[in-house]
Amino acid sequence: MRSGFSSCLVAGLLVAGSSGAHATTTTSDSISSETGSGAAEGATTASYYPTPGQPLVTPESQELTTTVEKGAGDIRVATLHAQIRGASSAEVLEELHGGMHPQARVLAETVQVNAPDVLVLTGLSYDEHQQIATTVNDEYLSRGQNGQTGIKYSHVYTAPTNSGIDSGADLDGDGRIGGPADALGYGRYAGERGMAVFSTYPIAEDEVRTFQEFLWQDMPENSMPADEFSDLEKSVLPLPSTSLWDIPVEVPGEADHVHVVATDLNGPPGPTTPDVARSEDQRRMVAEFVSGASWYLYDDEGAYGGLESGTPFVVAGSLADAQELQTWPNRQVPELASLLDDGTIQDPGPEAITDEPLPQRRDAAADPQATHGLTGGDAVRSSYVLPAAALDVDSSGVFWPAEGEFGFNLVDPADPDSPVGRLVWLDIAGS
Repeated sequence: MRSGFSSCLVAGLLVAGSSGAHATTTTSDSISSETGSGAAEGATTASYYPTPGQPLVTPESQELTTTVEKGAGDIRVATLHAQIRGASSAEVLEELHGGMHPQARVLAETVQVNAPDVLVLTGLSYDEHQQIATTVNDEYLSRGQNGQTGIKYSHVYTAPTNSGIDSGADLDGDGRIGGPADALGYGRYAGERGMAVFSTYPIAEDEVRTFQEFLWQDMPENSMPADEFSDLEKSVLPLPSTSLWDIPVEVPGEADHVHVVATDLNGPPGPTTPDVARSEDQRRMVAEFVSGASWYLYDDEGAYGGLESGTPFVVAGSLADAQELQTWPNRQVPELASLLDDGTIQDPGPEAITDEPLPQRRDAAADPQATHGLTGGDAVRSSYVLPAAALDVDSSGVFWPAEGEFGFNLVDPADPDSPVGRLVWLDIAGS
């Protein structure tokens, strides 16, 4: 029998890299004690100042036909690829200060419309003092955008990722050392493609495990192409292109913590065969971590192994790199079979929540489960929220309104401020 959660599911992802990892608990006098049905805990009073590019709306004028109200006692977990980056993490932080960054405001409104209890943001730059994640929480998510209700996430976790960290080796084989493609994970600066987890529920900080430093060569029967890398390069090349995080969340009424396991696959533009092989082994790493088959896997503190059998978990994040999918759509990119074959994980198959039937939509050629738009109008599924097979899922979906429907401006591919990804969510049934 599938198990459910009580009224609080957890938020928290696993962050890679013990050095610099940081979880914060925030409080605010502005947190409202009156949250609407289906709204995340910690909602704050809305303001009707419109998000840039959006028409002024009020609660009375909204028709929330492209969202789904969360059931009583359910826990909503969501992920969204934000791609809030700049020339440096300092530049990103400077642009975010003041609460007027157009992309961050649209992102925040997107989150507020869907009101997840636990949010995994990928593609968010990381800074060593964790100010970017804090600023996004305090100045965007907690402030109502365009008539929506702000959400104050009381717990925030972020940590370093491999993106942009200089490897000191010629990983791309161009005869030169240095540059984005020679980083441990593709990136122009350290943390360019980072992650952050925002949760309304406490994170068991002492039990968080991160796997930023696990070497690709240490995975048994790995897919690393023969003779592609020197012994020196193999000795420094980690398997995660960003990181893998295991964050236990404290759920009231539940004896066991719920583990949010997150990662973000990050390939270079025009990925090569080694890049695709690395992505597939990263998916295998996630699958074996949650299934208990990762006896070989060591975390950044040197402890081995994955989750114990029966541990409740939710995998969230970008499990298929959009660069992969754009280069070889529906052809050479391996499917996520390694995550689904053994029955440890279930795929609810979330589709676009829309009034207009998908076959009648102008973008009907796209996969109805797509979460990432591509050049030329195509779209692919790159972000996932996959629960343990034993968990009971009430509903799931992709926030992807059709043209003319509520929220379309938040996903309009013609709007440069729209998130590069689409928010995907699922509701874990309460017990």
